[in-house]
This record gives sequence, structure tokens and C-alpha cells, in this order.
Amino acid sequence: YIKPFLISILLFFQTFCIFAEDKAVSSETIVIYGDSRSGHHIHQKIVSGIIKMKPQAVFHTGDLVNDGFSLKDWDIFNKITSRLVKTAEFYPALGNHEANSYLFFKNFDLPDNKSWYSVEKANIHFIILDSNANISKDSPQHRWFKEDLEGIGGAVKFVVVIFHHPLFSTGIHLEDEKRIRQVIEPLLRLHKVEAVFNGHNHAYERSKHNNIYHITTGGGGAPLHSQRRRGPESQFFVKAYHFCKLSVVGDKLQVEVFDINLKLIDKFHISKRR
Repeated sequence: YIKPFLISILLFFQTFCIFAEDKAVSSETIVIYGDSRSGHHIHQKIVSGIIKMKPQAVFHTGDLVNDGFSLKDWDIFNKITSRLVKTAEFYPALGNHEANSYLFFKNFDLPDNKSWYSVEKANIHFIILDSNANISKDSPQHRWFKEDLEGIGGAVKFVVVIFHHPLFSTGIHLEDEKRIRQVIEPLLRLHKVEAVFNGHNHAYERSKHNNIYHITTGGGGAPLHSQRRRGPESQFFVKAYHFCKLSVVGDKLQVEVFDINLKLIDKFHISKRR
């Protein structure tokens, strides 16, 4: 009689642990998506799907609107995201379509009112850069980026960098279109950044270079792009509207990618590098 009793206790403990882990994951959900632009109907469906995930914070990889100087475009964007921003913090990166407009800064309360900043959520250190601005080695942005990486605390489990133009991609735009790879990539390697998220190409792509994941998430509503070439870094490409869900699961960063109908189109785990 003792053995069945012990088995019951063990099964109960396993069930409890699974339930506790699920609760921890759901309470630390982060979402990243981008390139919503002029596809308002699609953007609304994407946002509705994101809301169902109950994220703590949402990051946008840029090109939020089609014309950064259009009040109408911003009104529509704010209407679509109104329910979302009531329950989740919203952190955008500047895309080329924002054109560094004053309306971008008027719509968001960003740290120091700058287009590059960092925040920590769910033991993840997020760094948002401005790939439209100067980031050469002698620039203020590059100095800030280096200092921010050097100042990351020991409690941080993962480091994620977000900016609009991808360093590695196989979509319609030129790879490393802004020619910033040679100044950004050495810092990513030195400080053992786990992942980089970008937009600009309107599709989903998972790439990996020097053990760092480079994710293109540009399926928030703008017209979709096809794959134009092959690259050794590219692991998976799909032409689909989508968003990315991040969750810390133990010592792994879990990334799940959902399409507009909440169908899972990719899932992978990132190991700690720090």
C-alpha cells in the first residue's frame, strides 16, 4: 500500500510543478511585432491576438504608421492599440516610415524622450536602438549602447536588442541596408547578447550568426514580402502576418511565433550566453 501512495504523491507533485511553471510563463509574457503601417484591418486582428496572450509588455520593431507626420495615421494606430496599452506597457522602435517625426515622440513617453533606450521586463534586458540615426563608433548612440551593455546587472537572464533594419535577412530589402553590422555586431558578441529583433522586411525570418539569433518580425499589417535570396544564416522564413511571444522558462528563453489566426508557425528556445 505504501508504493501506490508514494506514486500518487509523486504524480501530484509533478502536476503541481507543471501548473506552477505554466503560471510563471503566462505571467511573464512579452510580445514583439512590427511593421503595422497601413494594414489597419490586419493590425487590428494582430492586436486582438496579442491581447489574448495577456502580455506584460509589447515591443514594436518600427514602421508603426505609414506616414509619421500624418495625424490621421496616428489616430488610427492609437485607436487600434487602445485596449492593448491599457493592460500592457508599449515600447516602440523608430522605423523609416516614422521619419523621426515629432508625433512619434508625442505619442509615447520614452525614457529621456530619446529614440534609443533600455528597459527590463521578466528578467530580460531590452535595448531599443535607432537604426535610422548615426550609430558609428564616435556617435552618442554608440557610446550609450556600449555603456548600457556594460552596466547590465547580474540578475538579468537574457539580453535582447531591438531596432528596425535587420543585420541579416533574405527579404526584398538589401541585407544590412544601413551598413551598421560592423559596428553593432562586435558589441553583440562581446557582451553575449542572446537575440536581436528587427522589422523592415514584411515577413518572419529566424536567422543565427555567431550563436546570436536574429529575428525579423515585420508581419504586423504592412503588405507582405517574399524571400528574395538564400543566406547561410537563415534557418526559417515564412511570408505571413504574425507576432512573437517570449517567455522565460527556467534557464531558456522560449520564442513562439503565431500567425493572424493564432496558429503556431515557429517555436524555439534560446540558451543563456551570459
